[in-house]
Amino acid sequence: MSTRGQASLFGEGEGERDIRAEPAAAAPPPVRDGRSPESAVTVSELNEAARGTLESRFGNLWVRGEVANWRVSPAGHRYFSLRDQDRDASVSCVLFRGDAWRLPADPDAGMEVFVQGRPTLYPAQGRFQLRVRSIEMAGEGLWRIAFERLRRRLDAEGLLAADRKRPLPPFPRRIGVVTARKGAALQDVLTVLRRRAPWVDVVVRNCRVQGEGAALEVRDALRRVAEWSALGPGSTLDAIILSRGGGSTEDLWCFNEETAVRAVAESPVPVICAIGHEVDVTLCELVADLRAPTPSAAAELAVPDIRRVRDSLDTTGRGLALGLRRFVTRGRDRVDAIGRRLPAAAGHVRDVAKLRLEGVEKRLPPGIDRALARSRARLAGLAATLAALSPLETVARGYAVATDLEGRRLTRVEDFEPRTRFRLRVRGGRVDATADAVESET
Repeated sequence: MSTRGQASLFGEGEGERDIRAEPAAAAPPPVRDGRSPESAVTVSELNEAARGTLESRFGNLWVRGEVANWRVSPAGHRYFSLRDQDRDASVSCVLFRGDAWRLPADPDAGMEVFVQGRPTLYPAQGRFQLRVRSIEMAGEGLWRIAFERLRRRLDAEGLLAADRKRPLPPFPRRIGVVTARKGAALQDVLTVLRRRAPWVDVVVRNCRVQGEGAALEVRDALRRVAEWSALGPGSTLDAIILSRGGGSTEDLWCFNEETAVRAVAESPVPVICAIGHEVDVTLCELVADLRAPTPSAAAELAVPDIRRVRDSLDTTGRGLALGLRRFVTRGRDRVDAIGRRLPAAAGHVRDVAKLRLEGVEKRLPPGIDRALARSRARLAGLAATLAALSPLETVARGYAVATDLEGRRLTRVEDFEPRTRFRLRVRGGRVDATADAVESET
């Protein structure tokens, strides 16, 4: 009696073998190979087996086609189809979020692309699909499209305009550096700053400069440096250097992402940006206040060279000393010339003053007499006017003037009431009186 060994799904057994010498054992479970109703497999087993066959048969491969039905899920996955228009064929594709972050821009419908992925089967629905790991176009297609889309939007907002670029101070005291702490760019910047401007304080903020999430770290680093600068005069930054070394387009791409680009544009401190090599141009560099071709060049632009400063000071000092000597010499010459002209000038001034005094002396008596005559005439007129208006003149002419007990004149019938006490000023003295009755003339 013989039996077959247990077979794997869709596979054959291990062949017949003699078991007469072996002790009796429990009957093995029935083989589920799908060859009979009794050995039927489940749907999930079928799908898993098909997926395994597909993935082991093909592995990773490049597929060319036109993009259609592009959709981004709330979780960040990309679902789309690749079409072969010539043969009217299509295949469903999925680009999961863990790989989608490398994508610089979503391709447009109808765009021909090359995708790298593995054919597989979605077990839950038995749907054949291509699990994509990367998408490319000829040359720098998607990278260039993403770059130009954001560049045009920034340009429309005026963020690329030259008139918004801020000048750097000629002699900065404190410089901020935003880059990877372990990168070569930081060492290049520090070396140049120490050599050219050893008096400058350097504040370093570490961040990743490539990979998923690097743009967010660049943004946060710029914001924290700016916040630190705003704490007070003792921490104020004069400029910020944002930099990293060279790399591929993908390596440098975080400096083209809108998150990092807008952080550079919104920085309250002037930003010098140096990303990659001289031929590399990123959007962060375009919106920065100053662009440098390399990290070392960014440091050179940020600070003056102490040797040139010393040479300039020496030249200025020599020029100042020469100018002072010339000024003193010219001043001495002018003093000497004035001293030579002083006796003659003094005699002339004395003669002129003497003539003027003599003229004033001649005109003074007649002028004083005329002024006194005019004053006397005016005084006489005023005295006559006062005499005519004086109550005493009225009394002298035989009239009486009524006043209240405080001396205020009473001139109208309304000033009197029955039994009002008042005084009469008459020629030769005063008379106290009382009003017995008051009558108004109608």
